[in-house]
Amino acid sequence: MEKEKKLRTVATIRARSFSVNLDEVELPSGRVTERIRVIHPDAAALVPILEDGRILFVKQFRYSIKEETLEIPAGKIDPGEDPEACIRREFKEETGYTVRNLELILKYVPAIGYSSEVLFIYKGTGIISQKGNLVSSDEISDLKILSFDDIRSYINKGIIKDGKTLIALYTLYCNCFKKDG
Repeated sequence: MEKEKKLRTVATIRARSFSVNLDEVELPSGRVTERIRVIHPDAAALVPILEDGRILFVKQFRYSIKEETLEIPAGKIDPGEDPEACIRREFKEETGYTVRNLELILKYVPAIGYSSEVLFIYKGTGIISQKGNLVSSDEISDLKILSFDDIRSYINKGIIKDGKTLIALYTLYCNCFKKDG
């Protein structure tokens, strides 16, 4: 099937770490329409599993929905940085903890209809508590450690509703994707 052909960029909005284009495109049928494309850096996220099996979450305000959310730690990959280095850095910045072992559990495109972002999700073990574990981020307001039963309850009550967090937990705990070989 023939691809859509970009005719021109109608408008662009540039922010510090991403941009948004409104493009005029020609469809394979010849019809002309508009497409929005968010050019966004890739990101990495972590399901940090403590020695006792509980998971460490971050609480942060999300401007888009005007409320605080409970999520797994995550962040944008800096230019030239690999996903593992990114999540190690972000995890320490957001929580004050470090992670010894990382295992990639999923790589996916969160908003495939309009964004270029690819998200790398890791399972982390060997979580090391740093002295004080102070949250020194403008983004993170608190840390919460939850058992599997608490997580299930928080999901059912709509307290945990972030897409990457739900997909990561589902992938990890339902073992719905098996490794090749």
